[in-house]
Amino acid sequence: MGGDGASAGDGEESALRVAGAWSGILRVPIQRWSVAELRAEASRVSGFDVQSINLISAGRNLRDADNLRDLGLHANSKLLMTRIGREQAAPVIRECEKAERLARIRAAAEAMASRSNEDFSSMGDYDLSLFNQNGEALHFKSDSDRRALVMGLILHAKARKLIEASQYREALEVLAFAEESFLLCDRSMIEHVDNLPFLQIDMVWCLFMLRDIGGLGVAKERLAEARRGLKRAHGANLERLRVLQGGFCPELAIYVRLELLEGVVAFHSGLVDAARASLEAAQQKFIKLQVPDESLVILADMGFTTKEAKRGLRVSGQDVDRAVEFVMEQRDIEKRKRAEDEQHRKNLREQRRYGKTRSGKAVDLKQLNELVPLGYDKLLIAEALKQTDNNTGLAIDILTNPAHLEALQSALSSSTTRRGVSHADVSALMQMGFSRERATAALQSSGGVAQALEKLIAEGNSSNEAAVMGEGQEDEEQQEQAQEHGAAAEEDQAQVRDVEMEDEMAGNVTGDAYEEYDLEVTLEGNAIAEYLSLVEGSSSQPLRA
Repeated sequence: MGGDGASAGDGEESALRVAGAWSGILRVPIQRWSVAELRAEASRVSGFDVQSINLISAGRNLRDADNLRDLGLHANSKLLMTRIGREQAAPVIRECEKAERLARIRAAAEAMASRSNEDFSSMGDYDLSLFNQNGEALHFKSDSDRRALVMGLILHAKARKLIEASQYREALEVLAFAEESFLLCDRSMIEHVDNLPFLQIDMVWCLFMLRDIGGLGVAKERLAEARRGLKRAHGANLERLRVLQGGFCPELAIYVRLELLEGVVAFHSGLVDAARASLEAAQQKFIKLQVPDESLVILADMGFTTKEAKRGLRVSGQDVDRAVEFVMEQRDIEKRKRAEDEQHRKNLREQRRYGKTRSGKAVDLKQLNELVPLGYDKLLIAEALKQTDNNTGLAIDILTNPAHLEALQSALSSSTTRRGVSHADVSALMQMGFSRERATAALQSSGGVAQALEKLIAEGNSSNEAAVMGEGQEDEEQQEQAQEHGAAAEEDQAQVRDVEMEDEMAGNVTGDAYEEYDLEVTLEGNAIAEYLSLVEGSSSQPLRA
């Protein structure tokens, strides 16, 4: 058993100090145990029912699924134990977990938005770039505007996933975070995009799905704001939208939802005539969105997927020829986007290998490639650009000055040793029969493959290392990403990421420009029919909740 202040190994126990409903010392294997196991042990020694125990560390409620090691607990960490009745335990725990999850969602969005303006991101599997409806990159007056918009978009995407899962109350809270972020953007920018109006409609939709009539009563102004915002972004009769989309109108589904909600709010406010007008307008648009089976069959026979066919027919007003035109155009756009994304990822990986300049920027690849014809190694050119903050003239001066060039080579050697070695060099030595560990060590202590090979031969090559030759065939991108991870860790050691939540949030942002308009309107259709029936059978008196 390790001492209280010792650093425990995997099998050793450490002392955790507990206060509150029960006070004492718990000796547990922090490296191996989860919170669930800790709670069970706390229950055993205290005599309290395990479901009545709540454990808190640094103001944070501990969740059963978390590992003690990952929570940062160590020998002599202090815990607070609180108790609640058995019948109260489950809802309280659920509420605590919900609050913690919302906090994680917001923190992850803030972290992702903060990093997305870097020349290259440490996120690895995804990066966040913003484009307008024409596919052009957005430019911002300030970085605070960019961060606010990125955070709002990430949170809105997360909220929509919660809506899809019918988690309307949690979605409302995330939508409130997103709205707060959007409203931090420059007014002139946010007034000419449709993101905020869409979010406002989603908020009222959640209230409607919760049948929160009281909440719907105060939703009138929010819907009015959404209507005004869409008018600015799309034009009074959607004329701007049709120009942007080449005559198509993919947003028809969102207008079905808007006019349905306007009708519902009017009905519950006693405005029966206004309710009827909104509901009938929603019904007309709803009918336009219904896709005939025969048209779907025609497009399916042409080789289009059901999703492509349905989307094409909806945005083209059921015109088969224009639907084909739309889908083919979208396929071309997606093909170009995949190629651009792949090139962008390659550029990011290359920039990560070089590291950052003195001012924290990425090496400018355009300038680097312009200097390659001078005949110097790319790593040397990149190091020169790093040291000169991407100043091409100063970089050339360093490369062409023998003394400066020698210092540059020394700096590059030191930098390479710190960050790692080229995966290609490691693979080359592994294919000669050396293990990955020995190859990497030799490269780190030498100036290249030739010197590393001499060093390895001098040390003597064990015959059993031939068995590892196959390791050199590992996927190139995996190896590069592993190496880049080391470089990123060196540059950003102080930042602790909630990788699980960030990955979940990034998965919600698909980059599909038409996904937001791809609503299935079955629920809307049923609600339109329900409220039209109520309108026809009602007087002018409002319906009471």
